[in-house]
Amino acid sequence: MITIRKLSSLVILLSLFCISTLSQVSSGDVNAGKKQFYKLVNNNGKTCAECHYFIEGDTINWNPSAPDLAARVKHYTAEGLGKYFDKPTGDVLKTSHAGYSLSGNDENDLVAFLASLNTSPPVPPKPFKIRLLLFSLFIVFLILLRIEKNRIRKIPVIARKILILATWTGISVIIVQDAIALNRSKDYAPVQPIKFSHLIHATNNQIECNYCHSGVLKGKSAGIPPVSLCMNCHKHLPKGTRTGFFEIRKITESYENKTPIRWIRVDKLPDYTYFNHMQHVKIAKINCITCHGDVKSMHIIKQVEDLSMGWCIKCHDTRAVDFSNEYYKTYYSVFYDSLQRGKIDSVMVSDVGGRDCGQCHY
Repeated sequence: MITIRKLSSLVILLSLFCISTLSQVSSGDVNAGKKQFYKLVNNNGKTCAECHYFIEGDTINWNPSAPDLAARVKHYTAEGLGKYFDKPTGDVLKTSHAGYSLSGNDENDLVAFLASLNTSPPVPPKPFKIRLLLFSLFIVFLILLRIEKNRIRKIPVIARKILILATWTGISVIIVQDAIALNRSKDYAPVQPIKFSHLIHATNNQIECNYCHSGVLKGKSAGIPPVSLCMNCHKHLPKGTRTGFFEIRKITESYENKTPIRWIRVDKLPDYTYFNHMQHVKIAKINCITCHGDVKSMHIIKQVEDLSMGWCIKCHDTRAVDFSNEYYKTYYSVFYDSLQRGKIDSVMVSDVGGRDCGQCHY
């Protein structure tokens, strides 16, 4: 049984441990470190904050973000920051940190400042929702019509009716359009845990899509490549020409620690919709670019199409079935015979069940 004396001793020990841990991380001056981060200039005239950004832009900045640096504070506390300035090992660091000079106090101050930051990935600010503001103003106007009846009656009847009709029309349009757009994420481009460029991998290094996303030829899901697949190449390539060691180190640490990389899915259909990659890619021979856009030219992956039902049906209505496939020859022999006899020149997907609700929703 734990006595009060033992419990109090345990609390004291835990408190001393927390204090000692915090003192190791926060031995420097946070405010002084912040000034260093925003004012320390290298030979190219850039400060730390200009390279190690807080908000990710729409193109990849290959330097680690400020939150990325904050996530490695325990390493900087143990190793010191000096080696990244006095004797940088990577080509990227040698260029970007040229001209910087840090004293021991400067190192402690910078580490203390980084320790005070949020380690969550930087997220671009959301655009101002003008439609939400308009919707709110319309509702407020309708409420005022009920409250301020005496003042509203001073407005001519015709003008009052036009205002009310225009308000309800605006509300209806916004509700209908937003309901149609629900669960659609065109141009969605989330900040990923590791900066991965399809342009570098698929175009510059000519890695086939199927090598990483092998599921497209085997079944429903294209699949996200496991860390072990990344290591097939990166165990021989520990650094990149743009990223240096920083981003690739995330891969190797994930592999060594046996922790998966939590990639954020971009293209996603609703759960009530069935889609099979093999059926479209292997059998229908549809190119990846049709649905995913020109991924090979993207640094930051984004959703190109809205993936709506109308978009899918339009494709089914305009895409011809490849009758060289034995399945269609056997099960749609009437169509195949008509094609052979020249009665018809093509059969669309919608003609062989592409418009049946049960094909995608069951």
